[in-house]
Amino acid sequence: MDVDAQLRIRTAAVRLFARHGYAATSIRDLARAVNLTNAGIYHHVPSKEALLADLMRAGHQGLIDSTGHVLAGAARPADRLALLITSLTAVHALSPLTTRVMDGELRSLTPGSPARTEVIALRDAYESRWKSALADGVAEGVFRIADQKLTRLALMSMCTGTSEWYRPDGDSTLEQVCAEFVTIGLAAVRAAVPVVAPLDLRLLPDFPWEPPDAQHDPRPDEERRRHVRRA
Repeated sequence: MDVDAQLRIRTAAVRLFARHGYAATSIRDLARAVNLTNAGIYHHVPSKEALLADLMRAGHQGLIDSTGHVLAGAARPADRLALLITSLTAVHALSPLTTRVMDGELRSLTPGSPARTEVIALRDAYESRWKSALADGVAEGVFRIADQKLTRLALMSMCTGTSEWYRPDGDSTLEQVCAEFVTIGLAAVRAAVPVVAPLDLRLLPDFPWEPPDAQHDPRPDEERRRHVRRA
């Protein structure tokens, strides 16, 4: 196996899928991006959908594994929620292209396929961490929430949004963004903000295919068109 070619193909795929969408990206686009022929691409990946599934599977598993390390030793619901908010925000800010693909391309996997079923199971396993933190907080009387599902979706959407707008050279550092989001999140469940140690970024998942300049990458085509329409 040519590891370098595998990595180059995945890096190109993440960039193209995130910028233009899976459906609008062809094998020819991938081949051109890595200077291979179409046949050269198929020598390394069985199909475009298999490549997408592989990226999504690895991305979700990395998020699950890293979250387990982040939450180790955190027992109180408020501590767990603060760490979940911080880690999800940081992952999306630091790996914007991979997380855009993870969050937005489930629809592109064939309904009923084993790959789609597996990715959904991984996604649900990760979200169960949020569900249990919120449910435990309500059960212990430290969170006051009218609708746990809506609260979870709102908080997770706040965190995942950083893949669209966060820039290292922006007005706020990642640490400031995470701290502010924790304050907002704990206020949403009407709980005091806990004192937690700064997140060790080494605990976050490593996506070797994430382009090093990804945080400066243009927004996806669809997002740019939406902003034009709003203007």
